[in-house]
Amino acid sequence: MAETLLSVKDLVVSYGRVEAVRGVSFDVAAGSLVTLVGANGAGKSSIINAISGLVRPASGTITYDGTDITRTRSHKLVPRGLVQVPEGRQVLATMTIAENLQMGARSLGRRSGGAIDEMYQRFPVLGERRSLPAGSLSGGEQQMLAIARAMLAQPRLVLMDEPSMGLAPKIVDGVFDVISEIRATGATVLLVEQNARRALQAADHGHILQNGSVVRSGTGSELLADDAIIQDYLGTGGTKK
Repeated sequence: MAETLLSVKDLVVSYGRVEAVRGVSFDVAAGSLVTLVGANGAGKSSIINAISGLVRPASGTITYDGTDITRTRSHKLVPRGLVQVPEGRQVLATMTIAENLQMGARSLGRRSGGAIDEMYQRFPVLGERRSLPAGSLSGGEQQMLAIARAMLAQPRLVLMDEPSMGLAPKIVDGVFDVISEIRATGATVLLVEQNARRALQAADHGHILQNGSVVRSGTGSELLADDAIIQDYLGTGGTKK
């Protein structure tokens, strides 16, 4: 049985008087892909942001690799192998692809040359266009750049927040191919994804969220076989609105 790399217990995240996450608990085994599925506003991104240190939880505990990181800031987690690919990609549009990757490498304290060359080999389109502004890339190519920047950290745990948002179906296929490649490196993936069907097809384990709480958990295949889940979340190939 694989070791538990990430453990979330009784997590509560609040924004003022609004409780976005209400006592959520789940574990992520090392080397696995776990997905969080739910309607917009279900609390998925708030959970990801709490784990990555971008949001401070109101209560609960988050344990990573045996250490309590509940109130650890994101800049201290990245060197420990916990990275986030944020929703909306957030590339530096006016800087070149090469400069985006160089800044990412410097922020990690890594020598950029060899690590960036590895990313160009993994994502050839980035190598071919390295001198172009990142803003000139398509949405799918910007997503590849965001993933490449995160992979420079040689992560143990990758948090991915809506990586297929706004992308054409063929590009979504490419994103999920990259997620499979990330797993092949031995990294663990926690995925928040609007395309619930694709996320559950790829996942070892999934958690269905509603109004900030987990209402159903199971393997990806178990959840895909549940008629109620299909009706509520997969009827149009993605989460309900």
